[in-house]
Order: sequence, then structure tokens, then C-alpha cells
Amino acid sequence: MPDLSRSRTRSLTILAALAALLVAAVGSAWGATPQAAAQARLIPGMPEKVMTLPAPLVTRLQTTKQRANVQELQQIYFIRNGIPHLRSRGMEIQLLPLEKMEVHPTAAQIQASQVLVGPVAKYRDYIMRKPVHIPEPPPETVDRRPQQTSIKDQNPRGTCYAFASIAGLEAAYGGGTLDLSENYANYWFMKHESKGCKSDGVGAFDWGSIVRDHGVCTETICPYLLSPYPGYCNNSGATPPAKRTNADSHDPYRIKTYAALWRDESVGDSGVYANNPYYLRSVLASGKEVVIGVFVAGWTDATMNDVIDVRLGGDGNPLPSSGGHVMLVVGYDQPHEYFIVKNSWGAGRGHAGYLYMTYDYMRTYAQLGYVINEIDPLLRAMPPRVMRRVE
Repeated sequence: MPDLSRSRTRSLTILAALAALLVAAVGSAWGATPQAAAQARLIPGMPEKVMTLPAPLVTRLQTTKQRANVQELQQIYFIRNGIPHLRSRGMEIQLLPLEKMEVHPTAAQIQASQVLVGPVAKYRDYIMRKPVHIPEPPPETVDRRPQQTSIKDQNPRGTCYAFASIAGLEAAYGGGTLDLSENYANYWFMKHESKGCKSDGVGAFDWGSIVRDHGVCTETICPYLLSPYPGYCNNSGATPPAKRTNADSHDPYRIKTYAALWRDESVGDSGVYANNPYYLRSVLASGKEVVIGVFVAGWTDATMNDVIDVRLGGDGNPLPSSGGHVMLVVGYDQPHEYFIVKNSWGAGRGHAGYLYMTYDYMRTYAQLGYVINEIDPLLRAMPPRVMRRVE
């Protein structure tokens, strides 16, 4: 007589093994997993950020995106004193170090960020990708460049977060000829991290809270300097110089309320996240801009003059990143699936100072940001040429 119990045990063992393989396969196909690491570093000596992406997105990117010219990138990107740089048209531009782009929001912060406030709320179903009829989806194109102030240039300093935040604040106050002080904003950003007055490159904390808690003055009161750095700083607790005191008393421009944004590692195109193109489109369609922090991967002068898209490395995976950058999203083109982004590298780069970035690039590399919901009214000597945006 055959041993039925032993046969039954063997069958159950085989079934369990097959089930485990099936679960693993499903998890690999749909879960958020890091793309395969490159066999060799793209830029020798530089740290790298390999993005965490779901397998289906990685597969689609691998089959639809072009390979980068690795030799060209190795001539463009380099690291000095621990800070990543890229070469562009004879200049060396600082990027934010990778650790400055790292952020780990709490569950409470993520929950608070999902609340839709103001006109964008009418696009709730579109943002959440609910299987219902959307009465009024966002228009096919939105271009808010006419509502922006002029393009500026941060030059070699690593102050992109200050320029992007000020660009967003200027737009919130109506744009036009308004010119607010990036130098003064940067002082408060640095002070938040207890950094010296000449330090550049603050971390990826909640930038919106700094512009909310501390007002900003105009450029004429505290102009942007390359060298020496700001002369208005408080020197180790000593009495502030006259320039700082004057700036402190002329700082009425500030955020009243804002919505912080974080990354969704599942890249599910659903929810209030910095890397959800449906949310970004909805914000722009509702009449606002988005301050956005992205990882920089594969940018060259040629790609900045065209459309910045995901590029593949030598291993066939989306390029890793060696640094970050912060800008202001001001529009989109749905038929061609790209966003219009205001940069701070002067009007000679990209499209007269703006960059075009594909939806896939945002899905892959967007990390965090914020949206200004309300601004403080200018009750103190509001310049006649400045019109507050109607909320």
C-alpha cells in the first residue's frame, strides 16, 4: 500500500512552493522596487541615487526611452568639495547634494498634504483617477509664463530653493515687475539650519514654512550678491548690520497658507503627490504654480534646449542621479505630455530660461515641493504696480 500521508505532504509542499513563487512574481511586477543598480558608476567618484520605481514603469521606460551618451555626461558632471556640479555653456552650476534632497515625511504630514484647498478641489476625481465621469477635466494646455516675473540667474551659488520659492511668491502676488529678494529669503533658509551666512545649499525640509514664518523684502533693499555674500547677516548673535535691520522692517511679502508635497514611491498617478502629473496639471489649471524639487539625471545643454526626458544608462535602466534642483512649474502641454518649468539659470538656457520636462521625468524624478494657497495681503504701503492675485 502506498504511503498516502507522505504523498499528501509532498503535494502540499509543492503547492506551497508554487504559491510562494507566484506571490513573489506578482510583488515584483506591481510593487515599488528599486530599479536594477548599474554595473559601474556613471560618474566615477560621484554618489548616485537609484530611483525606487515600480517594475511596470521601469519596463515601459526601458522600451520607450533613449540611451544617454555616457561619455558626454562624464564630461559634464563632476563633484567638488562634496557638492555636485554640471558644466553648461562655460559655467559651473551647483546642484543640491543628494542628502539635501532626502526627505522622510511623517504619516501626519502626508495625510495633511492630501487635503485639496480652493479651486483645485473641483479636479478631485481627476487627481484621484476615480472611474467616474469628470464633468470638467483640465484644459489641454496651460501656459502661465505671461503671469511670471522675469527669468533670474542664481549663478554659481547653490540657491535654487530660494529662487524657486521667490518665483512662486512673486507669481502669487501678481507677477509683473515685482522683484523680491532671493538673498533675504536665503538668509532665513540658512538660519533654519543654523548655517553660516556664506553657506549654500540647505536641505529639503518644508521650504514653504520658512516663507510663511518670515516675510520677504524687495530686491532693492537686499540685492543678490555673488561675492562677498550678504552683508546684512547677523554676525554670531551680534547686533544686525543696518542692511539687515532695514530688510527686517520691509518684509511684507509672505505665504499665509500652503500645501506641502511629497513623493509617492508607487508612482500610481493618483493622489496629491509631487510626481503625479494629474495633480500637477490640476494645480496649474486652477490658476496656481508648483514649487518642485527634482533629481537631476542626464541634463545637457542639448536636452535643456529640447525636452528633458528620462534617459537610460549603460545597463538599460533609467539614469541614476547625482544631485537635485528646485524650480517652479508654470504650465503644461497635454498633447505632447510635458510641463513648462521656470528655471533660475538665466534666460540663455533652455527655452528663454524655461525648461520643458516630460510627464515621465516627473514620475521618475520629482521628489517634493509645495503649492501656495494664500498670501498675506499687503496692508503696508502696497506698490501701485503690484496687484494681489484674486484667490
